Amino acid sequence: MGTRYLFKKAVKISQGMLPQDKRLVHKRCNSIRISQEELVAVADAAMFNCIEKCRGICCKNLDIDSVFSLWDFIFILTLAPRLKEEIQNRLDAYNALYLSPCPFLKESKGPCIFPSNIKAQICIITFCTNDEIIKKYIRTVNLNFYKLCWLIQYLRIKRFAQKIGLLFTGKKPSTQ
Repeated sequence: MGTRYLFKKAVKISQGMLPQDKRLVHKRCNSIRISQEELVAVADAAMFNCIEKCRGICCKNLDIDSVFSLWDFIFILTLAPRLKEEIQNRLDAYNALYLSPCPFLKESKGPCIFPSNIKAQICIITFCTNDEIIKKYIRTVNLNFYKLCWLIQYLRIKRFAQKIGLLFTGKKPSTQ
């Protein structure tokens, strides 16, 4: 599935959540944000290497469809909803058949439009140096994204089950 499709699906999922489900998702997204902040705090040397030596080459030479996931967009839209229109505009303007700069880099050079603690999973955990020292923090970020994935799937199944129950019982589902 393409990045544009995943973004549109993330918008649809985010907009279709019940208020109590939004609170659960927001809490999980905050866990991801905190784990990203912790990773960046201990990854000084790796980040320095990315900025000074590589100069963000991975952001300038990528296949966007292999980087961004549905969970990334739900995470970003939950914590930075103000970016929705800009993300959509950048994806609409992005027309690359081959590896090219990430559409979320300002002027195709950088910096990234996303806040430093609200990045896509692959973007925040990928370093071009030895990451032995920070593996624990990378695992925590990955685990939190995994938990977000399962939470969203659970909420969607729960909502579907409530709708099916409505069809069989004729009762309205509770909105608690």
